[in-house]
Amino acid sequence: MLTFSEFMSQSLYGESGYYADSSRVSKTGDFYTSVSVSKFFGGSIASYILSLLESNALSLPLRIVEIGADKGYLLGDIALFLDALSEVLPQCEFIIIEPLSTLAQTQKAYLRGLKFSCVLDFKIVESFEALSQNKDSNLFIISNELFDSFPCDVLDSGKMLCVSQDSKWCGIWQNLNAKNLSTLLPRQSLEILDKLKCNPLKFCGVLPQWQDFICNLSRFAKAHKNSYFVSFDYGRENLSQTQNPNAKYYNPLHHNPRFYKSHQVLSLKDFLEQGGDFHTLYQNADITYDVDFTLLDSLLCENGFQKIFCDTQAKVLIEKMQILELLQTFSQQCGYNTYLKEIHKLKTLLHTLGERFLGICYTFSQ
Repeated sequence: MLTFSEFMSQSLYGESGYYADSSRVSKTGDFYTSVSVSKFFGGSIASYILSLLESNALSLPLRIVEIGADKGYLLGDIALFLDALSEVLPQCEFIIIEPLSTLAQTQKAYLRGLKFSCVLDFKIVESFEALSQNKDSNLFIISNELFDSFPCDVLDSGKMLCVSQDSKWCGIWQNLNAKNLSTLLPRQSLEILDKLKCNPLKFCGVLPQWQDFICNLSRFAKAHKNSYFVSFDYGRENLSQTQNPNAKYYNPLHHNPRFYKSHQVLSLKDFLEQGGDFHTLYQNADITYDVDFTLLDSLLCENGFQKIFCDTQAKVLIEKMQILELLQTFSQQCGYNTYLKEIHKLKTLLHTLGERFLGICYTFSQ
């Protein structure tokens, strides 16, 4: 029998796992992202990087690192726009952190085909540990839809969700008590419960396993002169307070976690009520949940990060990253018909996804 976090980890990241197949993420796949909607998503991030350089918040040489890059489109778009908008490219190092070897090969093949004004080598590594410290370099880290893909455990008032591996993979609610809590719950889930300062036998929601990653992120940021971290994800601030005013953090189980396949979504609650077989989802569906940005902020700040902003994706792209001005700049080169097509794509980026996703930015306090 597996804990739900073990099931999710093996289903998404195991050998032949869901994320190992890059075709899953596209408009014709199971779901699409801001990256697959418009190149100007990456372009606006490039514009923001240049604004940080111009204000001396960052300086050259600069490492630009993407975590969880799927096909490599986002980092490629950032590099292409930096090349078109400035002359900083020769002093930038581009790195992808990708633990899945199949995706790493896809990323290498795509990035190798891009053309730049100078020789550019994209480095792809499995983890932060594979990269050397560089106190002379500044650091900009970007991720998109990263935190909602970490394995999580699911608790419901003294019960923990597990998955049996019999002829039918059933969801089983395992009873928790003071004696078995520390042996049944994974370490990171116990740490989150302790962080939340709530009674584990009364907690109802998901427990994302973010802590180890954030600790590694912090160590990596500390090894550089100045560091910025930008991320976009689905969720909201104060998620707990909108659902349960008496709880500081809360993730309601009526729509968390969720399973996505062929642009169809099924909540865990509905799946269990239908007596679903988890084997039908295993390595065949995306598994995700709302990101509680209040909890995420608490963990980041606890590890040395300082918040610059947290707002809707639409506001971040328009007000912080100047995406509309960027499109206007390129409209003179690309022609009116192409401009209209890009405007249509931006509607999806700013309206369909713009209010449902949040963008965050943190700097690391040395």
